[in-house]
Amino acid sequence: MPMHNQIEKGANVLWVDFLANGIHLAERENREHLVRHAKVSGITHLVVDAKIPYGHSTYPSRYALHVSSWSDGRFKMWEGRDFLKEMILEARSAGLKVLANIDVFAEGTRTTGDGIAFSRKEWQVVYMNPETSGVSAYAEDFDNDTVFVNPIHPEVVEHELSIIKEIVTGYEIDGIVLDRCRYPNVYADFSNLSRSDFEQFINQTVERWPDDIIEPGTRAGRDNFIQGKWFPQWTEWRAWNIKRFVQQAKTAVKSIRPECLFSIYVGSWYPLYYQEGVNWASETYRSDLRWASPDYHRSAYADELDFIMTGCYYPEVTVAEAAASGRPAAWYSVEGAINMSLEATNNRIPVVASLYLKDYEGNPEQFRKAVNMCRERTHGVMLFDAVYLNNYRWWPELPGTLELAKEGKKK
Repeated sequence: MPMHNQIEKGANVLWVDFLANGIHLAERENREHLVRHAKVSGITHLVVDAKIPYGHSTYPSRYALHVSSWSDGRFKMWEGRDFLKEMILEARSAGLKVLANIDVFAEGTRTTGDGIAFSRKEWQVVYMNPETSGVSAYAEDFDNDTVFVNPIHPEVVEHELSIIKEIVTGYEIDGIVLDRCRYPNVYADFSNLSRSDFEQFINQTVERWPDDIIEPGTRAGRDNFIQGKWFPQWTEWRAWNIKRFVQQAKTAVKSIRPECLFSIYVGSWYPLYYQEGVNWASETYRSDLRWASPDYHRSAYADELDFIMTGCYYPEVTVAEAAASGRPAAWYSVEGAINMSLEATNNRIPVVASLYLKDYEGNPEQFRKAVNMCRERTHGVMLFDAVYLNNYRWWPELPGTLELAKEGKKK
């Protein structure tokens, strides 16, 4: 097994999403409240957004637009300020560790037209239209507000790596978390650049582009498509692109600060994650999924990480609950998602199971049960997001939750 930096067993990680918390945390007393309650509640790590899902940085960057420059002015109160630095200072005062989150290939928002992707249109991913097989720019025909950029565009790669290096060099953080280090969905990227690169990958010409990759299905709906003859190789190629970037990012982080934890957040739904162009398993894992090429395992990147956080985002905690609810598979539950995460990573790296607190709104008992499951079965738990602890008034609940989880079956 490869040697990695270790996140401690029993880690309690709290995500602090800037979009949800940035206005509230502009006041120092609110930051102090967050950190104080986190410490009392047994939280060990805070994930603090350094680059948000629309490409803006929460700190003064030489490369990214600052959140205060957003055209609708919602974060104007952060003008001339550094959210990442201010959160680090508060966290350090309480003895909490900080992981800086970077939303990688997300560089714009359709709602307001903000983001570097609009001035660098050649960076934007190109989508195949699932109804016509035509191609179009960024997300014009999709509901996703985030404008993604092409992970293999050389300027995109340079831009994202520069931001990672800037953060690791300039801030006393304990780790880096990559999020949205992926394609937006199965319909991207169908640019000329991607076509050329893929054809080099298979050493052949794709005669029917993009239908030899995917083409519209016979039913209505965006998630209905037919796999073309090159689809398995296409899936492997996209995952290879993401793995290559992950390797470059790791080298950048470790060359500056070897002790810095290097991690990624992904959804736990591995059988569907090919749609995002990501193979977050270990290279030692062999799946029997029908879309996987014979060499798909070579595109896996878990072995590059110090630990991984997988989103076990289901209200059902146990496999039995998922079955009773009519879920289509066991992994549509916290327990099943954990099983899938451990199977795919093949015990090569620590897994921190992650929960979406909104799944348990009005049901703190189920929340406790989910936390207990995560801590009992994996290296710890990640809670997304801090805003729900305030909204649900769950701060008093949390210390008991974590204490109960520590005790596990003793209680």
